[in-house]
Amino acid sequence: MLQDSNALVVVEPAECPMRRGLAQLAANLDTRFLRAGTTLADAIGMIDRIVGGLDTIVDALDASNAGAAAADLAEVAARITALPATLAGRTGRVKTIAAIAALLRQHVLDMHRSLRVLGIYGMNIKIAASGEPQFVGFVNGMNGKLAAGETLLTEVISKLKELETGLASVQQVDRLLTAECVKAVPAVPQRLAADAAALGVHLQGAAQLARRVAAIARSIQTKVAVLLGALQVGDSTRQRLEHVVAALQLVESHGCGPGAAAHVDRLLAAQLDAVVHDFGRETGALVDSLDALIPDGRALLDLIAEQAGEDNRGFLTRLEESVTGMDRIIVQLQSAHRQAEGMTGLIDATVTELTQRVGRLSAIRTDVQDIATNTRLLCRRHGTVGRAVAVVAQEVDAYARDLGATTIDVGHTIGRLGDAEVSLALSNDEPDVATMLARALLVIREACRRTDQVVLQGGDDAQRLVELVEATAVDLAQELALAGTMEEASAILAERAGDLPTLTEDDEGALHAVLPAIAKLYTMAAERDVHARFLLPGMAPTAHAANDDDDDDGLF
Repeated sequence: MLQDSNALVVVEPAECPMRRGLAQLAANLDTRFLRAGTTLADAIGMIDRIVGGLDTIVDALDASNAGAAAADLAEVAARITALPATLAGRTGRVKTIAAIAALLRQHVLDMHRSLRVLGIYGMNIKIAASGEPQFVGFVNGMNGKLAAGETLLTEVISKLKELETGLASVQQVDRLLTAECVKAVPAVPQRLAADAAALGVHLQGAAQLARRVAAIARSIQTKVAVLLGALQVGDSTRQRLEHVVAALQLVESHGCGPGAAAHVDRLLAAQLDAVVHDFGRETGALVDSLDALIPDGRALLDLIAEQAGEDNRGFLTRLEESVTGMDRIIVQLQSAHRQAEGMTGLIDATVTELTQRVGRLSAIRTDVQDIATNTRLLCRRHGTVGRAVAVVAQEVDAYARDLGATTIDVGHTIGRLGDAEVSLALSNDEPDVATMLARALLVIREACRRTDQVVLQGGDDAQRLVELVEATAVDLAQELALAGTMEEASAILAERAGDLPTLTEDDEGALHAVLPAIAKLYTMAAERDVHARFLLPGMAPTAHAANDDDDDDGLF
């Protein structure tokens, strides 16, 4: 507490309460405003985190992410809507393939019967030839060819069974998928299409969020710039108080007379009055700027609360559940797709293998027919036995020709099988619906994750920001009381100066020495302006020094 003027006169200069009080006030100012600066830095860090978090939500829901997800959902909805018709078409193709496979099986059975009949005729030739070695040799050769043919037909039957098993599996999958379609179409794709449309609308909300965040960020940046400048009031006020203290010391050290001392007291009282005025104005502006920051903090808090609400996080949750609910039909679709790929490969392999085996069967048929021809030629040289064998050989030739005709039919049927498998896939489009849904789910879940993170962390930051700024504004408002202490010091100096006596020659001499010395203390134009009012007639105003603090001048 500053002492009255009488006390100032009585005490020794080294213990002057005026100087001590002002020096202590100056020393504490930096600490007071440094604390406010630290608080502001913390607030800026919180604001950056909040704005950055909200920006991550905007990024997750921009056109390149959520827009693509909405397009994927719409495309999946369209494909599932068309699925019953597509499935019906594939069912028809599978039936066609099954019919071709059945026809092939019938042809193979006919060939098998032909081979067995040829075997019986071979035995008849042996009987009719009465063991004639040449005829027996022909028959044995034919039996070897027939045995090879039997082996080939067994392999063909095995391959056809594999094909029929595969077709049965495809048909089972199609039945399950058809049953799922009955339950899901059109309701599920309609809901998915609605979800896609809703996500598109939500994109507009994300764009609006981006604009609102940008507007708040710009508002905060403007106010923070003002705050950073206004915080220098502590440093500038400290310097000016230190200059007043130093000036008091100069007066005392120069041993000024009453007139000169009173003149300097009035000068320093005027300096303190200017400090009080500027300190009050700048500190008030600082408090006002902090108060103005509070609505921005609350606006950020509101934005975060909106992200946690039904229209944002709630919507994303429902959307995720809706898309995830497609799993059942998608699993069936994937199974059908895998079956189609497997079936296509199986048919390709079947066509290749059957073509090879039928070629070998055709060669066997040719060999048997050649044996029958040679047998008939041999019959001409064996009289009665030859005539009996020739009758049987004629039948062998006829069956060999039938076998050849059947082999040709099998070749044509295999060709039809190859044509029928052109496409068993439910869709030739890429990517498949599972991939598109997975991509959409990834976007939606990432948006949910970022929203949760912002709501959890950003909500706490925003609440702390508002509380911190409010508390700092209250603390700085209390610092305005310091102006009262400075006003008290100014009043004491003015009272101590009393009525300005006529300056003696000694007073003027002392002032010509003291005033320039005091002027050298100044670092701000505001101090020099006040000082100029107290110069003696004929004294030139002191030029601004190179170390003048232009930034501090700009504050006042």
